[in-house]
Amino acid sequence: MKFYCITFVLILNSYLIDVSPIQIKKVPPYLSVLGSNFTRPILEPFASTQVDDNTDASHFIKKLKSENFLVYNHKFYDIIGRNPKIEVLASANYSFAHEGGAYIAKFNELFFSSNRLDNNTKVQINKINLETNEVSFNITPKEPILFANGMYSYDGKVIICVQGQGNIGGSIVSLDPKTKKVTTIVDNFFGLKFNSPNDIVVSKDGSYWFTDPSYGYGEGFRDAPQLGDYVYRFDPFTGNIRVVADGFIKPNGLAFSPDEKVLYITDTGFFNGTGYDPKRPHAIYAFDVKKCGILSNRRLVAVTDVTIPDGIKLDIEGNIYVGTYEGDGIQVFDDSGTLLGKINIPNGAANFAFIRNTLIALAETDIYSVELKIESALHF
Repeated sequence: MKFYCITFVLILNSYLIDVSPIQIKKVPPYLSVLGSNFTRPILEPFASTQVDDNTDASHFIKKLKSENFLVYNHKFYDIIGRNPKIEVLASANYSFAHEGGAYIAKFNELFFSSNRLDNNTKVQINKINLETNEVSFNITPKEPILFANGMYSYDGKVIICVQGQGNIGGSIVSLDPKTKKVTTIVDNFFGLKFNSPNDIVVSKDGSYWFTDPSYGYGEGFRDAPQLGDYVYRFDPFTGNIRVVADGFIKPNGLAFSPDEKVLYITDTGFFNGTGYDPKRPHAIYAFDVKKCGILSNRRLVAVTDVTIPDGIKLDIEGNIYVGTYEGDGIQVFDDSGTLLGKINIPNGAANFAFIRNTLIALAETDIYSVELKIESALHF
């Protein structure tokens, strides 16, 4: 099936999920003790925990699956308020909304990428108009973008992590949202090919920071890696490219604190591309950012209790939001790593955008909008 952008546009109506206060559930501390007779598959959320039917915990946990917001700490109310809303903006019958989330304010459009399609042979670039909720499918750039993944909005352009295909290495490119012109920003580390760049942010000094896990090889659409699973910083003004962090199994999402003094990076080594290994990390790490982009003082911030912490964003108070791919939605932590709460989204959300006080969650076959009380650390 061939898709066209603009000339063939599928318009999807939004509909509102009725979120009343009863759908906000405070999770009590007594659930820290479940007794000896409990079990939960590691790939399923806490609400799937099976406990002895005669306990208070069993009756309470069964109710969690129907809740939209789970409060683990009272500070979560400062984020969601007392009457938050969830709206489904668009839906499709395939995984059209997987990664990316680059908001172009001039056009009020959000660009994003699909999951792998057609037997692992391609990825679409799509966009949604946030005024009309109209989705444009399979946008065609003027030059091929092979297996697009993470995205970032910078200087009016869509900055895209290109994973590459076969023996064509990964790269970072910019896409003009109007002309569809593609410009390569960086595509090698001193002549060595990147693995499959996954996510990217641009700091205030104009430097590009991106993760480069070897998922492309593990998932069968890239050749063998030439480099480790590193985090890079590229300075476009000098051409300097540096590895700024290693020691990851699969570095994935990354985001700065509001003052850019801390860089948060997720490690999703728990998922190796074909399966899951509970001994590998599903964690958020923090680094102090020094002069010239030197990272130091690596420390563990948090571990998610279900699947992997994929995309990551922060609010103006420094709270940390992570999307859980095939998990239970968006988990929210403070900067100490305390779980404040969860925004339940069916089938999880690999990534999302944080635009002013609204989260736009990319949930594979659906796009959700979640209205919060607090604003994003990013300014548009």
